[in-house]
Amino acid sequence: MYKKSEEKMPLFSAKIEDNTIGSCHRYRLLSPSISFYLLLSSIILSCTGGTVFHSYKPLSAEGWDRCDTICFDIPKSVRDIHDGTLAIGLRTVAYVGIQDIVLAVEQRNGTGLISRCDTVRYPLNDTEGNALTKGVNHHQYEDRQLPFQQKEGQIVTICIHHLMTHETMHGITELGIKINTPL
Repeated sequence: MYKKSEEKMPLFSAKIEDNTIGSCHRYRLLSPSISFYLLLSSIILSCTGGTVFHSYKPLSAEGWDRCDTICFDIPKSVRDIHDGTLAIGLRTVAYVGIQDIVLAVEQRNGTGLISRCDTVRYPLNDTEGNALTKGVNHHQYEDRQLPFQQKEGQIVTICIHHLMTHETMHGITELGIKINTPL
């Protein structure tokens, strides 16, 4: 009934120029040697700079009290960081009700002594009350850059608390930090 063909037809016979669903030639896997070199180069580049630490911590659903200090323990560094940057990140609900927030950011060395203390005014909304970031139910702010230093083998703790006149700040759901080093 069926005539057998001597020529074996591939499973997907569409050509690259075709935009049909059956075209598998468009997505080719890299050879193992190329994949290895890409992986190796990305590892080398990641070791020379970039993000060293990035973490967020949730805040209480009842609000962020003035006496609540949020601390981040930065692990021991494998090398000296002389000209790093510390970015403060906030995640909020869609409407916070304030135009900006003032934060105290302390960098403490391994003995607990404060090695650097900054006061940061963090704008959240413009004068009309519109958020300075995009979002539907939540907003994320991460643009305040502070200097950061850490000696090799030293543990550093970053502590943050708000300096607002309100005893409790509502609408801020998470607080985070990101430490970067130059490439």
